[in-house]
Amino acid sequence: MTVLARIHRRLASMIVAVALCAGIVVVSADASSVPAAEAACAAGTTLDAAQLNSVFSRPGLGAVPTAEGFGGADYQHAYPLPDGRILWLFQDIYFSNDDDLNNPPNNAAHNSGLIEAGGCFTVLGTKGRDFIGDDQTIDSARWFWPLDGEIGFDGNLWIFMAEMSNPAGNGAGPGALPVRTWLAILDPVTLAQLSFAPAPASGATRQLYGWSVVSNDRYSYLYGHCYRQFANAVAGPGQFDGSCMPSSYVARVPLGHFDVAPEYWNGTGWTGDARAAVPVLTRGYANAMSVQWFGDVWVSVTKLDDWWGTAMTVDVAKDPQGPWTKVQTIDTFRDRKCASGCGSYGASLLPWLDSTGRMTISLSNGGDYPLWLANGALYRPSFYTVDVPAAVAAGSAASPAAFATPRPTSGFAAIDPVRIVDTRIAGQPMRRFDAGARQVLDLRSASVVPGGVPADATAVALNVTAVGASLDGYVRVFPCSIAEPTTSNVNQVAGTAQTNAVIVPIGDGTLCLRSSTAVDVVVDLNGWLTAGSNVGLQPVASRRLVDTRTGVGGSARLAAVQQVQIPVVAAGSRSTAVSLNITAVAPRAAGFVTAWPCGTDRPNVSNLNPEPGVTQPNLVNVRVGAGGAVCLYTSQETDLVVDLLAEYQPGAAARYAALSPQRLLDTRVQDKPRSQSNLAYVLAMGSVVAAQVNLTATGAVGSGYLTGYPCLTDPWPGTSNVNFVAGVDSANSALLTKSRGYACVYASEAVDVVVDLFGVWTT
Repeated sequence: MTVLARIHRRLASMIVAVALCAGIVVVSADASSVPAAEAACAAGTTLDAAQLNSVFSRPGLGAVPTAEGFGGADYQHAYPLPDGRILWLFQDIYFSNDDDLNNPPNNAAHNSGLIEAGGCFTVLGTKGRDFIGDDQTIDSARWFWPLDGEIGFDGNLWIFMAEMSNPAGNGAGPGALPVRTWLAILDPVTLAQLSFAPAPASGATRQLYGWSVVSNDRYSYLYGHCYRQFANAVAGPGQFDGSCMPSSYVARVPLGHFDVAPEYWNGTGWTGDARAAVPVLTRGYANAMSVQWFGDVWVSVTKLDDWWGTAMTVDVAKDPQGPWTKVQTIDTFRDRKCASGCGSYGASLLPWLDSTGRMTISLSNGGDYPLWLANGALYRPSFYTVDVPAAVAAGSAASPAAFATPRPTSGFAAIDPVRIVDTRIAGQPMRRFDAGARQVLDLRSASVVPGGVPADATAVALNVTAVGASLDGYVRVFPCSIAEPTTSNVNQVAGTAQTNAVIVPIGDGTLCLRSSTAVDVVVDLNGWLTAGSNVGLQPVASRRLVDTRTGVGGSARLAAVQQVQIPVVAAGSRSTAVSLNITAVAPRAAGFVTAWPCGTDRPNVSNLNPEPGVTQPNLVNVRVGAGGAVCLYTSQETDLVVDLLAEYQPGAAARYAALSPQRLLDTRVQDKPRSQSNLAYVLAMGSVVAAQVNLTATGAVGSGYLTGYPCLTDPWPGTSNVNFVAGVDSANSALLTKSRGYACVYASEAVDVVVDLFGVWTT
């Protein structure tokens, strides 16, 4: 086990502000707020195990002329930050630009680490300076080791710290024992220490609650372990305190409220009495759990018997308190960094999934003290890639969905799009809206919909455009037969054209539209949801088909009055239609973009109405044309980004059920349940396959984007649904697919998010 050399404190910790780039290409948001592939050093994408092994194998990671880099460390913890960076902290760290950790002397700290931004690392602090609790540290006699942590209810980063004491003053060696847990609160941008104090109820037991921290959509769970690894001066497992080291416990607090006293699992329920807590897992000589949550399954990773063990175990449970079932054993003995005198310990399940949707486990390495001091490569972490285990029991979401799920009734019947209303033209079924006005659109009229409404139609797919609004505001579309909802469909900006796709129940065949401002409205018909259609929704992994900025899909920036053909399904596909998100980026002039099935004449409709300086997306449900392709036409020069969201196939099991519009999430007035992997907002979806929603970004302080995707088990797909800028409300229709019962909405920048539900696809 490692022994920390005596170090000298300095007055405070600091962040060295220059990074050493690891040379990994990452995905991030460009200036127009549409995600695009860019150069390294842009936060937002995590490295996989192979990349991390490569990065951490090099000496001096993060070094700059004014400070040495990462030489070696153990018990690594990774904390995702809201801006896409990752904070790495270690229990004991040596600063060095080579593999010799002996020189210069006093080149260690009890806690410090690195800042990662998309493959580029910046050293945090420098020799002799503890990043957290420096002014309360007595070198090698009283110090603080980082445990786990998360972004809390207040938006700051909360990190649990173990207060360690060794009266002999020789650091991590015989006689070193934990005293209690503390909480450090850090500013998530500057990483300045805002507060450092004992954690609530931290002295009630000798368990260090906060050893592992993981949140679902309701609670934050604190796994506890006594960590008395130096209880006895014995060279073997007998050094552990055998009365407590094999066992782990769990407590909980309301989501993100690490400021309150926790409840403890007592075997049958939750209690405020810490003394009544019982172990949730007991195994071997030592067994500290590192836990993550993936919707319908909790996953724990441990390095069994710590330094003296030869394997990691992966356990799963349906609930955070268990019962836990071992599903995998990973041999680590053969991965030791040297054949004699080396060991591994401190397994940590990292709080994200890699680009293939698999877990990453980090493992500390060490050796006899003089051995790794002479060769820092022996004192650097290793990383493993492991599949997310299957759920213990069949299920969907740990929490019930916030909406009733009716029986699905309809399939999608795509039609070639047709314009049915344009209030800018005289003699239309509706006229220009006055502020606050409500008008009725009668779909049953042959003058509105040639051929009329299908007899078995339950809902209609429309594209609604607000043109020339007098003020910023909204347009609401709903069946006249129901009470008017509080949701919105189009968020218009004064003087511009704003477009959004809408699926709305038919009701009695009349639709009501209300605008909060004076505005013209254009309505295009794209299809019907009918009881007689056997075309259901087939979810696919969201992916980018075209990005003319980077040549993805083989297309360059489009000129004015240019048409491009985009293959959207493979040859021989049964899909009859697709759901796309199409974004116009940096248009040269105001114009429009039309999507339609290739092999047919271009219709007189629009799906986007780009404006100079505005990045505008829209969801498009469109029939697949000749050769499995969809055609796009732009009236003005622009870049286009096209993301595939789903396909519609005959016989696909998921069918549509229209719902009365309802608000699922409004972060301006609600708590903000988030997946800590990327701080996406989590929505319980129950057993539905997908939800038809409207996503709105409001109150933005900068440019960014929203992405809806199943983040608990899938990595960020590199796509976007809504693009926003400071001071402007932006909305777009989206198809939220889920995994293991949950869908997520990720915001790339600080912004409030509103999610309105209009229907679900279910079996």
